[in-house]
Amino acid sequence: MMETSRKRRRRRKPGKLSVFVIILAALVVIVGAIGIVSLGGKIIGGLPGIKDKEEIINPLTGEVSSEDLPARPLIVSIDNVGDAVPQSWLSKTDMVYEFPVEGKQTRLQAVYYGQFPEEFGPIRSTRPYFVDLAREYKGIFLAHGWSPEAKSYLMSDVVPYINAMNSDCEFYRVSDKSAPHNSYIKWEEVKAKIDQQGWWDEKQDIRSFDFLKGAQTNEGEEATSLTFKYAESKFEFTYDESSGKYTRTLAGKKYIDHETGESITASNVLVQKVSSSVLDSKGRLKIDMCAGGEAILFTGGVAVKGTWSREDLDSRTIFKDNEGNEFKFTVGNTWVEVTDQNCDLSYK
Repeated sequence: MMETSRKRRRRRKPGKLSVFVIILAALVVIVGAIGIVSLGGKIIGGLPGIKDKEEIINPLTGEVSSEDLPARPLIVSIDNVGDAVPQSWLSKTDMVYEFPVEGKQTRLQAVYYGQFPEEFGPIRSTRPYFVDLAREYKGIFLAHGWSPEAKSYLMSDVVPYINAMNSDCEFYRVSDKSAPHNSYIKWEEVKAKIDQQGWWDEKQDIRSFDFLKGAQTNEGEEATSLTFKYAESKFEFTYDESSGKYTRTLAGKKYIDHETGESITASNVLVQKVSSSVLDSKGRLKIDMCAGGEAILFTGGVAVKGTWSREDLDSRTIFKDNEGNEFKFTVGNTWVEVTDQNCDLSYK
């Protein structure tokens, strides 16, 4: 009779790799149980010594940025008369400053920081007080042309700049606008110069604004319709309660982005009142950007009155209400109307 024999199966001991995987899986579970709190899709909290990734907040708009912000903004001198309107990609700006210039006209200084469009234009020449603005924002300044005073000011290297008059960057003229209102430049051309010069290599201390949080609102007199009148131009901002934005019009007509066809809007309209004097025979203006004066913030359908001050040209302009508190802006983009004695402002 044949004896049946059983073979004993040897129980295999866990290998080192298996043990590591088990420990790693357990650690993940522990981290999930202890360190993570879900709030509206945002992960907060964490184990001691483990830092969560901080939200990147754009200091110019108060908006959360999905990407790292560059070392400094780009400020572009944009034409605002004749064939220049409508301009390209004003809808992509974080801020726009509108300044008085000679001939009782205005010129725009477009501030790009959170995003950069494929091209900029139509680009026009600079004035000294535009350079003062670039100094405040530690910005790279882009223009086509300059007044004699602005030329010497820029060439003293107070800010990094690209100007068509002495740059090797390629500017071009578009065919659907007439000169001199048709100068453009591609973003890739500007970015190549930024990289070449290392202007984004070192993070700058970018000025910031205070923004309303949560259910906070501003108190002030009702102001849903704003009108700005110069001798040669008139423009308006009308507040839309449903969107919480001000829509800009030019002499009662739509003011649109040339590329999108959509109306230009702003979450805030800030008025910075200045005094100007005639500088030369061309009628160019002199404006002291550190003189201080009256300021009005239009936001959320109300007007908040106050003042502005600036210690020096390398400092930020501070806007405060009449109780001494810094203005609180609605999150989003801002148009800053720098108005002199030649501008008639009314609102209701």
